[in-house]
Amino acid sequence: MKRNLRLDRRALVAVLVLGSAATVAACGEDGAAASGAPASTEAAAADTPEAPAATTGVVVPVVALDNSFRPQALEVHVGDTVTWENRGNNDHNVLSVETGEWGVEVTDFAPGAVYTHVFTEPGEYAYFCSIHGTAQAGMTGTVTVKP
Repeated sequence: MKRNLRLDRRALVAVLVLGSAATVAACGEDGAAASGAPASTEAAAADTPEAPAATTGVVVPVVALDNSFRPQALEVHVGDTVTWENRGNNDHNVLSVETGEWGVEVTDFAPGAVYTHVFTEPGEYAYFCSIHGTAQAGMTGTVTVKP
């Protein structure tokens, strides 16, 4: 009886080892290596884009009139929202001078339209309306973002 018990234990151990190996192999096919996902949480964190900065809840308005932004220059803090509202009789746009990463095209900024942007990095951001000016003159504005 002891002999059969030993064989049964050996068989059980062999089944467990083989079962574990099969499970690991199967997981490898569906896991990180097969999908191209990073294998560790450190690598995953490095590949994940930074979360956007928290908004402060502060909304600073800018009015687009027929040939000007009012105010033309304003100061905000990181996380503040700037809202441009077209209260003029003409179409306008709001184009970033430097990056082009924010702004609104004329098709989305007709009279009565509103465009908002949350500034997440300190700096000075110049913008303009290309219908009524250039990056250097005419309908221009700046947003200075403080930490």
